Amino acid sequence: MFTPIIRIILVISCIGMSIFFYSKNDFTNMAMTILAAGLFAYGYFQYGTVYAAFNQLKKNNFKKAEKLIAKVKNPRYLAKSHKSYYHFTKGIIAFENGDCDYGYSELTKALEIGLRTKNDTSIVLLNLAEIEFERKKLKEAEAFLKQLKEFKLKPLVKVEVDKLIEKINVERQKTELKN
Repeated sequence: MFTPIIRIILVISCIGMSIFFYSKNDFTNMAMTILAAGLFAYGYFQYGTVYAAFNQLKKNNFKKAEKLIAKVKNPRYLAKSHKSYYHFTKGIIAFENGDCDYGYSELTKALEIGLRTKNDTSIVLLNLAEIEFERKKLKEAEAFLKQLKEFKLKPLVKVEVDKLIEKINVERQKTELKN
């Protein structure tokens, strides 16, 4: 949840405090502050700013989410669950910026790794279906929508699914009229 700068400040503060405790021969508190510094450093590599970026994404604040997710320099070191949300966030941001190919690849990576909730999985499937619709691949979009029917959808996701199904039906009618 902390930004990298705050984590670095906390690590430096803990190291400073451990030096102070060492000078006072208080080895218990010194060990505790070194442990705290280690935990902050561990959190920096295991969790990064993924959770903060994901929360900004939920608020539709794409610019801030993009800045926060860009602060993750080594996504391969992230914990498995955070790695999936890293790809989820990157994929949604790419799709919003009009880069369907990169968005598709990131969202499929998130799906392969696995997301914590079924609602998040349904959102990824919905976005993959929308990407395929934008690419004019209606059968692939319908395949993702078919996977979505296995989930109990939240009302907002259900509304978006219904809108996409309507768009697909309209597009099918247009292609039938052309033929």
